[in-house]
Amino acid sequence: MRIRISWIRFALLNCALLQGAEVKLGVRAPELDAKDCRGTAVRLADNRQKRVAILLAQAQGGLLTVEVRDDACRQLEPLDVVVLFLQGNTDQDRRLLGPARSWTILIDSSGVVRRILAGQVLTGSHLAVFVKVWQEGKGVFEGSCARCHGADGALDICEDVKPLVGIGNRFTAAEIRAKLRIGELNDREVLVRGQFLKRHEVDAVIAYISGL
Repeated sequence: MRIRISWIRFALLNCALLQGAEVKLGVRAPELDAKDCRGTAVRLADNRQKRVAILLAQAQGGLLTVEVRDDACRQLEPLDVVVLFLQGNTDQDRRLLGPARSWTILIDSSGVVRRILAGQVLTGSHLAVFVKVWQEGKGVFEGSCARCHGADGALDICEDVKPLVGIGNRFTAAEIRAKLRIGELNDREVLVRGQFLKRHEVDAVIAYISGL
């Protein structure tokens, strides 16, 4: 009887965890059914340990047209990014994705959500820029910031440096920028904790660390 009760408790606990799962920055993406550029049904888990993925989602009542899908695939193919499409019709989709009707979501190769734009399905060059900014930020972070923060942003081994994990869920991009204590140099460059960075590199690294 005790064993049976334990299994029931375990099942209820896992059910509660699944119900509480959601698309959230820095957290593994929930299991959602989507379609790829060829229209093949896929699971998000199928892409893990492969490539960065962009998930374009449209809630019930909206429509991801063939033109939108083809354009997204064409824009992101040169960036070696998998494009996935979700028509958020089920109750599970709506619960996991939240109240917005449209989403553009970047998921890294480990299956973790790194960028979220709620309320809009990006298209054309705007979608490509959404990805490129994150990719540039990743490169800047790894070259200039990971020494103190660690590759995953979890370290605090340098003076006056705090872990960055989950920062995008606590602060806005503007608040993160203020915490960088940027030193103004000229129209193109700034100084951030002893590192010379281009202004667009600062924007990119903020976008990147927001998803740690």
